[in-house]
Amino acid sequence: MQIRFFSREGWLENKYHFHDQMDIVLTMSDGGYFYVNNKVYPITRGSLFVLNSDDLHRSCPQSNSLYQFYSIRFYIEDVTAFSCPEFNILGCFQNHEQFNHCIQMKGDQLDHLLRLINKIEYYLNDDCSAYGKQVFIKTILAEMLVYINFLYNVPPRPMPPSRENVSKLQPVISYINEHIEENLSLDILAKQLFISKYYLSHHFKDVMGFTLSEYIIQRRLFHAKLLLRQGSSVTLAGERSGFNSAAHFVRTFTKLVGVSPKQYAKQYPKLNTYESDWMYSPFPGNQDNI
Repeated sequence: MQIRFFSREGWLENKYHFHDQMDIVLTMSDGGYFYVNNKVYPITRGSLFVLNSDDLHRSCPQSNSLYQFYSIRFYIEDVTAFSCPEFNILGCFQNHEQFNHCIQMKGDQLDHLLRLINKIEYYLNDDCSAYGKQVFIKTILAEMLVYINFLYNVPPRPMPPSRENVSKLQPVISYINEHIEENLSLDILAKQLFISKYYLSHHFKDVMGFTLSEYIIQRRLFHAKLLLRQGSSVTLAGERSGFNSAAHFVRTFTKLVGVSPKQYAKQYPKLNTYESDWMYSPFPGNQDNI
């Protein structure tokens, strides 16, 4: 699990991107827009967004203004044990095809969530030596998710405005996500989706800000990391993620993730951190993605 607080003036409009973790974004400033898939949301203090690993998103704060927000990320495996037949702790992160991602929190709701965030920050701090800190981290995260599910478990809210250019790419994105183990060449995608190769390639880059091949590689890496965390061998993780050889998988993973697949699997239990104003990017060369 990771909590990061960002505070930056003059934040530049970033590209669409996704993360390989569940992501809770709590904005603490006003101005600009937050895009999730094909939906557009205004950025205001107390806006709460829940994003799963399939939610492509980007933030476009008001230029020359202070942009502040919390990002709370965790892996599905961190909290699944807290679910039961009567309650799915990840319910608000699922089935996002027709979904309003934003809750505008009231003053008391925001205060309650901030208190939970402060508790987790305390236990995540490297200087904290509290007995059983790892248990506290997970139980407070579970308490936070129960509360967030409660906030989202209300009568349906009006759907926000849509962006037509992104909507047209949803079938492409869905096909890639559902067939990640298979050959996803441009020829095959164009044939399956009844679209010209030239249009698909250029339109995807124009709308998303990154190429179709970059997206496919990052989705393959996301799937491979999930398998590695679940205990799969390096060879099996590469095969089931659509890489054409073990050598290609290891080389690509090491280059883009920064560690080898074997090292990643070993380091996973140690990935709990709290960092302030730390920038993360799932796409090479862009350090302003959130």
